Amino acid sequence: MYQPLKPDAAAASQPSAAPLRAVERRPAPTATSAAVPRRPATPQSLIGTITPIMVINWVRRFWLVAVALAVLGALIGFGAGTLIPPRHTSYSDILLDPNDLQLVADDVYTRVAQGEAQLIDVESKMRILTSISVLGRVVDELELTTDPDIMGDSADLGTDSRISAIRTLGERVRVSREERSYVVTVSVWAHTPEKSATFTDALVSAFLFELAEAESDGARNASDALNQRLAELRNDAAKAEAAVVDYRRSHSLPATRDGQLSTQSAVQINTQVDTAREALIAAEARYASLSSGTGGAGAQESDLLARLRSEYAAAKQKADALAITLGPRHPSLATARAEQTALQGEVDREVARIVEAARTDLQRARDVFDQLSNAAGAQLGTVFTDEQAQLELRQLERTATSTVAIYEAYLTRAQQVAERSQLNTSKVRVISPAIAPIVRSYPPRTVLLIIGGFIGGLIAGLALAAGLGLLQHILANRAQPVPPPRMRAA
Repeated sequence: MYQPLKPDAAAASQPSAAPLRAVERRPAPTATSAAVPRRPATPQSLIGTITPIMVINWVRRFWLVAVALAVLGALIGFGAGTLIPPRHTSYSDILLDPNDLQLVADDVYTRVAQGEAQLIDVESKMRILTSISVLGRVVDELELTTDPDIMGDSADLGTDSRISAIRTLGERVRVSREERSYVVTVSVWAHTPEKSATFTDALVSAFLFELAEAESDGARNASDALNQRLAELRNDAAKAEAAVVDYRRSHSLPATRDGQLSTQSAVQINTQVDTAREALIAAEARYASLSSGTGGAGAQESDLLARLRSEYAAAKQKADALAITLGPRHPSLATARAEQTALQGEVDREVARIVEAARTDLQRARDVFDQLSNAAGAQLGTVFTDEQAQLELRQLERTATSTVAIYEAYLTRAQQVAERSQLNTSKVRVISPAIAPIVRSYPPRTVLLIIGGFIGGLIAGLALAAGLGLLQHILANRAQPVPPPRMRAA
């Protein structure tokens, strides 16, 4: 057992241990000990002397504090589970396929490229899900401006009720997408399960309608722009065609099938000139043959002349026969000679008539040939003098043709785009419609809140009990003397 010693004796017998023992036992101050300096102990120096056993003793000393805080935490958890308005969240999965249906060959919308461009398109559609347009459609459709579930949580009392409802509904919407997937999950919470499902379905329906309307509006705007341009193109085409007609009329240029000044009329006149020349040559040969008195030529001119020549030959043969047997003054011979003479006169008159007719035909053929030759020369001169007019007319006709072609192309495209606005080619579809949730999403179940509150309160109580013990330990040891550095070193 340790026996207390007097300070002087201890200093004489044990010079190093005596001062430590004297500090631990706290002896009454003497003349020797009064010379030792005193200073209060700092909390930093005391914390280093704390052991786990001391902490356990502190907790045991203040265990009622830990139990009280644990019970308080459990009560707070129970109150939170019963008093906090519940939130029920419903979910809906949407497949945002970036590739639309290609119903027409040259659609007004281009197809989305592969890779990152498709993900950008999906992200853009996800942003549309939470846009003011979609949220406004839901607010208007469900009349949320009068719904206490929405307006009860609205803090924008000084703003318009519709804007407040849109803002509140937007805060309840969550949109997420799985990595490497086009499936997007939409969730909306409400204070009742039925309303959460209703809000989610209405949001998805408004989103699909917004996509279809945006696509239709885009095609309709393109059609309106084309129609406005069509009015200008229609006027340009009419002016171009009118310019061609006016130019042709002012320059007296005939219209041909190919729309140009051609040499068809000159060629036709030249053909007629060649025909007239051949007719003139034939008429000259005929007139020369008839004028020469060739019988063979004259016999082919008229049936009457041929008959007269036959009768004349018969009359001559009869007169020659009678002249052999009868005398020159015989009445029968005289009658035959008179008949022969009469027929010869008729033949001569018919030949003269035929010759005159041939001469008339020759003159007519010569006149026609001269007229056609003059016309051909005039036509050829006109073709040469109107060459510049032909070039200008061709230019006007090309301008009119191109303008009309552009107008017709725009007209066809405008009609196609107008019909395109009536089609919905989007492949976005709902693969999981929203259903009413079974349990609430916030706050957690009351049992879990009670357990969590109890555990949290218990931990806080244990920490507070340890803190109280530490505070008491620091206050109890604050005024103790601290030995000088030499004595501590010994």
